[in-house]
Amino acid sequence: MPDTHAAMNFCAIDFETACYQRASACAVGLIKVREGELVDQFYTLIRPPYGMEIIPSFTAIHGIRMRDVAGAPTFDEAWPLMQTFIGADYLVAHNSSFDRSVLRYCLEYYSINSPLPPFTCTVQCARKAWPTLVNHKLDTVSRYLGIELTHHEALSDSLACAKIYLAANGLEPHRN
Repeated sequence: MPDTHAAMNFCAIDFETACYQRASACAVGLIKVREGELVDQFYTLIRPPYGMEIIPSFTAIHGIRMRDVAGAPTFDEAWPLMQTFIGADYLVAHNSSFDRSVLRYCLEYYSINSPLPPFTCTVQCARKAWPTLVNHKLDTVSRYLGIELTHHEALSDSLACAKIYLAANGLEPHRN
């Protein structure tokens, strides 16, 4: 795990999905960090593939409805912008196995031949940094660190993730 400002160049990522299928991304948030500084953000709703419509129990979690994504890009339309934003960065995600699998399945679904960036998991970082917390869920760690969070909103979740990762590495997050 990097431990200097100069090594703290990464993108935090968070996906929201429409249903139980991992290729059903309906929103993504990205936060770019350079030398430990929060410098840029990217957010878009994503129209999930036909047959992977947003189900009510998922809307109850993240608040996104099919009418919200009706005019949104599909993943294959959003990916070039996401890929440009990410660049050569590694990705940081809370429970990274989920976000990594959403990215992998979306790329596979649309037959996009693009390598997955390396991922680092902030759940694991938080467990190591603050082992006595009751649990290491995003909202619990955010509350402990005093990070404002609108849970299950992709941009807010990715911002909290970036701040958790910086804090776990002994850095205070700052915005330019």
